[in-house]
Amino acid sequence: QACVPGYRRVNGHLYNGVCEPCHCHGHAIQCHEVTGHCLDCFHHTTGPFCDTCLPGYYGNPTRGSPADCQPCACPLTLPSNNFSPTCHLGEEGELLCDQCHPGYTGPRCNRCSNGYYGNPTVPGGSCQPCDCHGNLDLSKPGSCDPVTGQCLRCRQGYGGVGVVITAKNCQSCQCHTNGSVSAVCNKKTGQCQCRENVVGRQCDECMAMFYLRGSLSCVPCHCNSFGSKSFDCDETGQCRCQPGVTGPKCDRCSRGFFNFQEGGCTPCQCSHVGNNCDAKTGQCICPPNTIGDSCDRCAPNHWGHDIITGCKECGCSAVGSVTLQCNVNTGCCFCHDSYRGEKCNECQIGFRDFPQCTQCECNKSGSDSQTCDLEKGVCACADRTGKCSCKVNVEGDHCDRCKPDTFGLSVRNPLGCSRCYCYGLTHSCTEAQGLIRMWLTLKPEQTVLHLVDKSNTVETRRGVSFQHPEILAHAELVTSVLSEPYYWKLPEQFRGSMITAYGGHLKYAVYYEARDETGPSSYEPQVIIKGGPNHNIVMNRHIPGLQIGQLTRHEIDMTEHEWKYADGRPMTREDFMDILFHVDYILIKASHGNLMRHSRISEISLTVAEEGRPTRESEKAYQIEKCDCPVGYSGLSCEECAAGFYRLRFGSPAPASVFRAPTAVGMGSCVQCQCSGHSNTCDAETSICQNCRDNTEGDHCERCAPGFYGVVRGIPDDCKPCACPLTNSENNFSPTCVAEGFDDYRCTACPEGYEGKYCERCATGYHGNPRMPGGRCEECKCSLWGALPGPCDPVTGQCRCRVGAFGKSCDQCMDRHVCGPAGIICKTNACLFSSVNFLTYLLLRYKPVFGVACQHAHC
Repeated sequence: QACVPGYRRVNGHLYNGVCEPCHCHGHAIQCHEVTGHCLDCFHHTTGPFCDTCLPGYYGNPTRGSPADCQPCACPLTLPSNNFSPTCHLGEEGELLCDQCHPGYTGPRCNRCSNGYYGNPTVPGGSCQPCDCHGNLDLSKPGSCDPVTGQCLRCRQGYGGVGVVITAKNCQSCQCHTNGSVSAVCNKKTGQCQCRENVVGRQCDECMAMFYLRGSLSCVPCHCNSFGSKSFDCDETGQCRCQPGVTGPKCDRCSRGFFNFQEGGCTPCQCSHVGNNCDAKTGQCICPPNTIGDSCDRCAPNHWGHDIITGCKECGCSAVGSVTLQCNVNTGCCFCHDSYRGEKCNECQIGFRDFPQCTQCECNKSGSDSQTCDLEKGVCACADRTGKCSCKVNVEGDHCDRCKPDTFGLSVRNPLGCSRCYCYGLTHSCTEAQGLIRMWLTLKPEQTVLHLVDKSNTVETRRGVSFQHPEILAHAELVTSVLSEPYYWKLPEQFRGSMITAYGGHLKYAVYYEARDETGPSSYEPQVIIKGGPNHNIVMNRHIPGLQIGQLTRHEIDMTEHEWKYADGRPMTREDFMDILFHVDYILIKASHGNLMRHSRISEISLTVAEEGRPTRESEKAYQIEKCDCPVGYSGLSCEECAAGFYRLRFGSPAPASVFRAPTAVGMGSCVQCQCSGHSNTCDAETSICQNCRDNTEGDHCERCAPGFYGVVRGIPDDCKPCACPLTNSENNFSPTCVAEGFDDYRCTACPEGYEGKYCERCATGYHGNPRMPGGRCEECKCSLWGALPGPCDPVTGQCRCRVGAFGKSCDQCMDRHVCGPAGIICKTNACLFSSVNFLTYLLLRYKPVFGVACQHAHC
């Protein structure tokens, strides 16, 4: 399972990998398993791949030998004669010292600078300032002799021993930096002092049969005497070869020739096999890796036939390939299902640990999409561990679970899981279950829509008509009211709380006709949505321009990933959720192209989530959070106040001594209902208590209901029933009462016929016992003719009867009496039929008088 020292595993993170040698050029035995950087470089090398010489050394470490990096010789390797701490190889392989000390110059600090003298190329030698009293003219080269230190050019106005008087028409020596010993030339001829094998007045040419290697020295050509036309070579060292001869030194036969000897090589007579022959015997041979009488086929397990160069080896992996024979034209091998690569020497994506290529177990929803083949549904994993490469909000070896504070693992989510928003009230949530997607659409009666400007300040229906199934906007009529761009405004069912639209789709179809596809509205957003708790957030969705005369259907994800703020910044999940808390409006662009004639819209819908069981028409809803809300909050995203709480907006005074839940972002806080202990619910927006109990009433259940009295202090028996005079309904004759003192009351609405503090007795003219269960006060019904003036008995109701009358109401006559409105008269025979009494009777009949009408002794 591990690579041996000197090797590392490549492609192990994504596509399993193989053990490959460390690329350290022979200067290290170990490298980092992941990065491939070499560890502990030696041979005076450094760098990620031991490909650079240490400071103070030069060379080409990539050649792979221990002597690749040599000490800088600036100009000598002796510490006393090494006048540059660093050096490097030039473009042509020459040594260049790059930090010469002051007073030294030349490619290897091998000469003294102007104003200095000495010989740094001699062990112990150095460059010293010329002793010219500081008066040298350093603006011109050769101010003093670089070898002897003799002062040659003084500043104007100065002179002295040994000073050369400059003659007229003097020219610069221009001695070649690398070809000459010094910059000083012969004063008469101008001949510079040349190094070995260098010629020319300026020492800028190599001698015959030499060439300049790099920029430092001339080296021999060493041309082969048999194969070369001469012993000279060009500036690269290439000798001039005889026909049929090749090589830098002209020392071997070219392809198609044989028998290297003086004068060149002999042509092969093998045109039928691409002029391939044995370089010594001239016998015709097939090009490498070919077969057949005419060498016209590749040998088994080879490909790319060429009559001159032959065929190349397939190199197919014996483990990963179906066969060792590759495609004869492309060289590609035929791989088993779990292998891939040109040579089938890599594991297929979704497999690991070449050559075993064990299948990965990565969850495609949580794995980085760059490591996945979503069509095949597989993702790559690391060798040995099998660990998958997860999206930002996903964890686990198989990328199969959301990180803490996130939810809703989804292949559609570029982050894998969405961060719990919950309006900032909690960080704990899960994906809501038991929800299905349902469609919000236009109602049958909504056959036209309003058109508005981009800021939703001007609205019109002018120019809007309906042609089933599309709503049309006639540009000529619309533009008399609105300027471009203008938008369709979706109706009221697309406004308000849209929390469950998250993860759904906004769909519609558009069509337009215009002169050109590009116009004033082309770069305006396709969809605009405004909302939020404070109604102040706007988000836009841009979609590439539409084609003229073509019905285009749009399906827009209702997640934050493709939406932008008005200034172009990416929309955050927090603000996206805030907008869905309360959508003020949704606008869809209606103006398109240049000189538009009309546009149409149809098939408008928005998917939201509702409770239900998935069906063929209604799929399961994903990506909706279900928050673990703190006390006082409810709803999927804690966007609502729980029962028993109401929303306290910012700036509103908070009641004292009440429980207040944490503050929701942009929405204030949910405060416990103030119902005096007599209700558990109130209106979430107005705070008015609902269903007051314990015989209380009021916006906050702060007073006793009619028929009850007491002081509301928050206990169940705060309000006691009014006893007027009893509490049973038959004997409670006042609907209201008021408290008096600490524990007393007074009935305030005794009906007619009742009186007393508690309506406990009957008023004058009434009788009864209201204190007795079932008792009540009834009006005295005394007969006008049979009863004496005055009230009846207040308890029994008995009236005071006149003589001759009896009964409770005195409305009955005694025997031998006549009773009526005229009074009461005796009806005995003697009295009744005497003429006198009869006349009296008639008088009394028409002139009633109180008292007994008959004076007879028998009445």
